[in-house]
Amino acid sequence: MKKIFFLFTIIMLVISIITACSSDGDNLNIPENELQTAYEVKSDIQQPMSVFIENIPEEYAAFKAPMANAVSLREKAIAQEIGNPDIKLGFRKITYLYPSTDANSKSLKLSAVAFWLGYFDNGVWNDLKPDNICLMEHYTITSDLEAPSNAFSFEMFVTGNTLTIMPDYIGYGATKELPHPYLNHDVCAINSIDALTAGYDLFKEKVQSGMSNGWKLYLAGASQGAGNAIAVHKYLDTHPELSAKWNFASSNCSSGPYNPVVTIDKYLTDGKVAYPVVFPLVMKTMFSSYPDIMKGFTEEMAYSQNYLAVKSEIDNMIAGKQHDTSAINRVFIEKVRKTVDETLADDEIYLADILSPEMLDKESPICKALYQCLEKNDLTKGWTPVHPMTLHYSTRDMVVPQENSLAMLEAFGEDIVTLNKSPLPVDHTTTCSLWMVNLLSSGF
Repeated sequence: MKKIFFLFTIIMLVISIITACSSDGDNLNIPENELQTAYEVKSDIQQPMSVFIENIPEEYAAFKAPMANAVSLREKAIAQEIGNPDIKLGFRKITYLYPSTDANSKSLKLSAVAFWLGYFDNGVWNDLKPDNICLMEHYTITSDLEAPSNAFSFEMFVTGNTLTIMPDYIGYGATKELPHPYLNHDVCAINSIDALTAGYDLFKEKVQSGMSNGWKLYLAGASQGAGNAIAVHKYLDTHPELSAKWNFASSNCSSGPYNPVVTIDKYLTDGKVAYPVVFPLVMKTMFSSYPDIMKGFTEEMAYSQNYLAVKSEIDNMIAGKQHDTSAINRVFIEKVRKTVDETLADDEIYLADILSPEMLDKESPICKALYQCLEKNDLTKGWTPVHPMTLHYSTRDMVVPQENSLAMLEAFGEDIVTLNKSPLPVDHTTTCSLWMVNLLSSGF
């Protein structure tokens, strides 16, 4: 099933890119003196779309020909427009550094990517004029090689003819030596707004023709990226002058932990989890971000004895940023999981094998403290949305339970929240893949 949706996503991805179009004009209404944010370009890559076709794995070789044909059709359309049959559709990816702050308001330089489309005319690069801006928030990663600045993330290619900004987040790219503030929505929102501002400044300098008339800002993301996107949505809607300056339109997200309280509560109620790496990621962030709340407790107090036996190994994997989430989850299954029965899926583990009895008890002091930290990142409270959001979800998502999306609808109503339930009860990964396909085919 995963391979099918992976292939479908790849096909739709290329078709979307090659059929993207541009228009003339620029409707900037953001004062120049409010956008001058320092940035430093680290790399500027311009490549033909054929790079993707050439790097499709052998097992998917059957799809190379139709993709190449689709690219050829779009290139012919551009060639006819400019009168040169030798153009090649391509993309431009610029990695840059920009100033922002961490959870303690300490200044630091983060990395991000600005991405847009263009074409090669006799080997000379030409930028296409983007129709819109998309701030795209990436999903959960634990390997630095997966960061947007180090990879060609799928999410870059699903937004059509846009100026796409993708932050690495603290803990990846330029700050890979730092811990990532997982589910600290306030910090990620500020970092993303700063990335957007710097990325737009960069784009203005690189592309003199600017944006198309009537451009809008859209927010998007899947999984953790969905939570971060809605955190930015909250920031913009609670700063209306900023929202107006950015021509903010709406958000389109999939399977996000909009309410970490609901997420962890669902895990505790079910007594098991299919994505165990979430626990050390969450614990480390809550202890570091809210020391006043977690005062008197230690990380070790949250875990079972058999988890503590391999905690240093998992900590090193997370800190080293060389292993993806699948590798870390395998350690949980192979070394932490002790209890197995017929009701447990291959990728699931009982919480009793990970957490201490105190952390499993919602009435215990340490569990109450954790919930207090999580409540600070509950995106269903503390604001009134102004702009609409479309949230995709699945009833069979065991990683980010459907209760997150349902809580958003309950909090803000149908005038703001549009829920798109997956037509099939698919898992988390497939739900996010379907969201990408939907974004490719239908837009924002």
